[in-house]
Amino acid sequence: MYQTDYEKLKNCNKNKGYSLIELLVTVGILGILIAVSLPNFQDTIESNVTNSQAKMFVTTLNLARSEAIKRGTNVGICPSNDGIDCDAASWSTGWIVFVDVNGDADGASGSIDAGDVVIRVFDALGANSVLTVTTNFMEYNSMGFSATAGVQTMLLCPSTANSANARSVEIGLSGRGRRIEGGLVCP
Repeated sequence: MYQTDYEKLKNCNKNKGYSLIELLVTVGILGILIAVSLPNFQDTIESNVTNSQAKMFVTTLNLARSEAIKRGTNVGICPSNDGIDCDAASWSTGWIVFVDVNGDADGASGSIDAGDVVIRVFDALGANSVLTVTTNFMEYNSMGFSATAGVQTMLLCPSTANSANARSVEIGLSGRGRRIEGGLVCP
């Protein structure tokens, strides 16, 4: 059963690729799948961003608390827009952890004096998130307890104001921060 040259050439020239119609159908289906899944993916990214930002605030609380215990003195946290001094009510632009040597800090401009020691400066949150805190100044005493009166709450809302992706940190009298993820309402 020998094939002639013509039969060999005929079998060799068969197209083994995809047709243009098959390719267009595949690209169309892929486009539909991406269009359906993209909003959910953006929601997941937003949730992860606010979650990591809330964890960074808890890290700030833990740093201030441990430094207060280690140094045996009061350590404060205040909002700051320049990383040099406190600026009341601007938590979204950053904050400072510092040793308040003379105990006169209240979160307003001028709270950080010549003798105070800045431990760390935290930059703005990014992603246009909005951070609101119930006080302009938080302080830990030398035993690691909150020296700020009452329970304080930090509410972190994403730029879309989607309450499902909002996070909160509640700072109790013991000084420990507790993250809250559900039942929050963004303004």
